[in-house]
Amino acid sequence: MKSYLKAILINSFFLFTFYSMTGQYSGPKSVVIGDVSANNYQVIYPLGWSENGVFAYIHQDINVLGATEIYFYTVIFQNTKNNEILWAKYIKYDFEIEGNLENFKNYVSDDTLYNYAFFKQAVWDSYGQDIEDKLKLYNIEKADSNLHKITNLPKDISLKESETKNDSDSEISVRYNIKLFKPHKFKPVYNYDCTKMEDPCDVNESIWYRNFTVKGYFKSPFENQIAILVFKETNGFEEPYEYPFFVGTHLEKGFMDIGCKQ
Repeated sequence: MKSYLKAILINSFFLFTFYSMTGQYSGPKSVVIGDVSANNYQVIYPLGWSENGVFAYIHQDINVLGATEIYFYTVIFQNTKNNEILWAKYIKYDFEIEGNLENFKNYVSDDTLYNYAFFKQAVWDSYGQDIEDKLKLYNIEKADSNLHKITNLPKDISLKESETKNDSDSEISVRYNIKLFKPHKFKPVYNYDCTKMEDPCDVNESIWYRNFTVKGYFKSPFENQIAILVFKETNGFEEPYEYPFFVGTHLEKGFMDIGCKQ
């Protein structure tokens, strides 16, 4: 089915060349996180930042694409000062429904497994203007779209993750924390506790694996505010399912002396 989808999306080399030369695409670049060859990855399209800490991005769900012929994207505007989601939009193309492929015969595919060309020509072409209007509404400007490694934090700041499993033999994280440290000071950034969530804390027929991993961060061009990218991993089909989310924090404000009550 996947090879058929690729084939039907390919129209002609001329169309691809014309599209590239006209420079019509003005949307975000794709940032791939993970191992593409093992189909264990996710895709983020950073849209930009506002001066007051709103970070906008699009997530392409590879969990869905890996198991089906569904392209699923979520547009998210997040206030990184309190992690509130200000606006979200869901975009879905289901090629498992008979006849849907016929609408995309003229779109050119590429050699990326997540089909970046389809995003540029179909998704952005259809929804780009609406998204651009929302960016203006929230005063969000395009910015550096590079995902920075945690090791690239300022030299006096370090990030530490800690987690607790539900027992010594378990693969389920019941608590997970992120903290920033600088000399003689620390700052809580994120705290997960399954007892305070809808997630199960014990192994059952639906959950036997849960893990968290920091993948990097995007930085605001206006201040020392960052959006830390975290993957929540759970048991999935063949490979673990990965659910990216962002946690915002400031690299200068909010630190406490070591020894203060957390």
